[in-house]
Amino acid sequence: MESYLERRRGRVLNVGCGPWPEKIKNLACHCDLLIVADKSTECARMVKGAAANVIAIAADARDLPLPGEAVDHVVALGLFAYISDTRDVLSEFKRVCRPGGYIMITNAVSREPERFRLAGRQLGLEMLEDHQGYCPAASGTIKRRQLVVYGTKQDALA
Repeated sequence: MESYLERRRGRVLNVGCGPWPEKIKNLACHCDLLIVADKSTECARMVKGAAANVIAIAADARDLPLPGEAVDHVVALGLFAYISDTRDVLSEFKRVCRPGGYIMITNAVSREPERFRLAGRQLGLEMLEDHQGYCPAASGTIKRRQLVVYGTKQDALA
């Protein structure tokens, strides 16, 4: 994910950030501005000020309080373990992401990856990467995560 963020630095939205300021600080190193959002007001409060370029907000992934094309990239690390309406959330990510940006998702390998593939196709997102790999931060005994990276089209949003 870091390599995608470094290719085109800019404004990044991390949805479902959780209460871990150290993780936010690490992600912020690869962003000009990092907006972190969590449904929990308490989580947003806990990560506020993790780095100088971080803004924390309480927000639901289905209804982000941002205008269209407000960010260059969207990141969701483990969020979809708590989301059943994959297509609706990806649609909201697409709405706030500028054309040419990346939408990057990590998910537990035990969850069905086909829902991401289908939702991405339905929304006209370009699948850039879809693989599993070692992740020391993964919960449980299986230290693997699925990484899905979509590209938003430069010309027009479908």
